Amino acid sequence: MPRIFVFGIGGTGSRVIKSLILLMAAGVKTNGYDIVPILIDPHKDLNELKNCKKILEQYSILHKEIYTDFTPANDAGFFHSKLISLGALGTDGLKDDFDFDSKIDETFGDFLNINHLKKEDPNKELINMLYSDQSLKKSLSVGFKGNPNIGSVVLNQFDNASWYKAFGSVFSQGDKIFIISSIFGGTGASGFPLLLKNLRGHDNKYIKDAEIGALPVMPYFKLADPDGNNPHQEIDSNNFFTKTKAALSYYSKNLKDVNALYYIGDPDAQSNPYENDEEKQNNKAHLIELIGASSILHFAKSTNTEKSYFSFGLEKDNPVINFKTIGDPLKKEIMVELIDYYIFSKIHPEIIKESKLPFRITSGFDDSFYKSDFFLKLKDFNDNYFLPWLKELNDNERSFSPFNLKIGENKFHSLVKEFEIELKGFGIFSNKYETANFTCKMGKIEKQFKRISNTKKNAKYMSMCQTAINAVNNEILKLN
Repeated sequence: MPRIFVFGIGGTGSRVIKSLILLMAAGVKTNGYDIVPILIDPHKDLNELKNCKKILEQYSILHKEIYTDFTPANDAGFFHSKLISLGALGTDGLKDDFDFDSKIDETFGDFLNINHLKKEDPNKELINMLYSDQSLKKSLSVGFKGNPNIGSVVLNQFDNASWYKAFGSVFSQGDKIFIISSIFGGTGASGFPLLLKNLRGHDNKYIKDAEIGALPVMPYFKLADPDGNNPHQEIDSNNFFTKTKAALSYYSKNLKDVNALYYIGDPDAQSNPYENDEEKQNNKAHLIELIGASSILHFAKSTNTEKSYFSFGLEKDNPVINFKTIGDPLKKEIMVELIDYYIFSKIHPEIIKESKLPFRITSGFDDSFYKSDFFLKLKDFNDNYFLPWLKELNDNERSFSPFNLKIGENKFHSLVKEFEIELKGFGIFSNKYETANFTCKMGKIEKQFKRISNTKKNAKYMSMCQTAINAVNNEILKLN
């Protein structure tokens, strides 16, 4: 299968890739492309990077467990698109991981080897002219803290890295490249132009001539104003727009080798800024990151090799966005899949409780089946990543709120905003919309899955759930 190598540079790169993987978990398709994420961030202790890596690892395991030697009849399903690490592509000596650049445990001055230069060395004088003493004393272990002038120097060495050479050895005809970075910080703003320059000058002709897409993310959040007495508060988000204008000016003159540029940002400042401390900042998931992830899906469908520019605009500047107001193209891309998977996350625990369901007995879905490592990982994925992601999107100040997250169990009539259903009738004559709708449908369609061997019961269960949920939702919500 052809592949899209997705480079996520810095914290913003990790956050957009996180949204992409969670959309893929819901069954959003990548147009037949395998996704190969490559994370570039020297700040290895950042929780956002760690969480992104964990999601990538969990998704990869769940996908393999479901789809190894199994192809669903409708070529769709939860966790369907293939995610693969660069190290798993047959590259000798490279770890099976998604993050390869090393943590740099030294100051910028040490990186430049300034203390080993003689006092009269003109190079030392030049360095002191270009960089302040404060900049030279900055620790590189926490990234570049909004200083692309530092990042551009440090990152200018990855073309000699083993992971970059491995990437060059496996990239082949038909593969694509996508780059995600912010342009208002340090790591992303410096990493994007450097990476692009190296790609277009690569010895591998397929990389040199590859279709490259990029998402330079403009400001979409705000930090508390820096406190000079706090060593952690070095970033002034009041300068984000100035840095963005400078980056855009540079890009317009110097970045001529991108086939598709996707611009996105949210100029509305938060009323409650995040803490200006990389250890406590903990940005909530944001609509901008979800829309940014959709640009990769758009790029996967693109066949235009001419240079193109794209941006995303809401019809109305609403503080709360749902499926009806997010815009028809994106609604068509993600709505059905997100609704289906969210309902799966609600009914799956209920199915586990009901051991006497007929399809559970005849398909061998006994209590021990749900205690396997696969279902432990699935629970971890849903409880610690997918559901918190939806809640963070819902709670952010530019809220993406397609679901009524606070409703009780089996209150599916009001689960999807703008698709609420009025309850009518009583008992067997009511238009009920609850877990029983889906379990009954699973019983009715069970015979369609008899071809699946007992060695692939996880695949059978997940495929039965997805097929039943999709069918019931189409019948009741009329989503299609």
